[in-house]
Amino acid sequence: MSNVEGKLTPAQYQILEVIWNGPDAGATVTQIWQEICEQSAVTRTTVLNQVDRLEKRGWLQRKKHDDGFRYVATQSREQAARGITKEFVDSYFAGSASDLLMSLLGAKKIKPAEITRLRELLNSKSSNSKSKK
Repeated sequence: MSNVEGKLTPAQYQILEVIWNGPDAGATVTQIWQEICEQSAVTRTTVLNQVDRLEKRGWLQRKKHDDGFRYVATQSREQAARGITKEFVDSYFAGSASDLLMSLLGAKKIKPAEITRLRELLNSKSSNSKSKK
């Protein structure tokens, strides 16, 4: 996430979610606002201000279209999630992914399918690390 600045607020992440879930051409402020209004009451001006901040910080890029300006995300959902997760782990778990995982495991019951998926991910990462050495 080298070309974006700052952390995302939940409201800003919600705006990005609308764009990620929409067409590749991006979305207008009005389209973003209408989508968000289906979940919570927010003014169009608030959405416009958040979109403007996201553009200035590099999270969004404005493109001219026939129907006005459309905004597209400069980062994929996966890139953003990796950056957010890294910041979270660094801030709250001193950079230790295993401490985060232990916290998650102790916080709730995990379904057998989730445990299997975690094992697969860990085995995959372990295999990738060994092959790079």
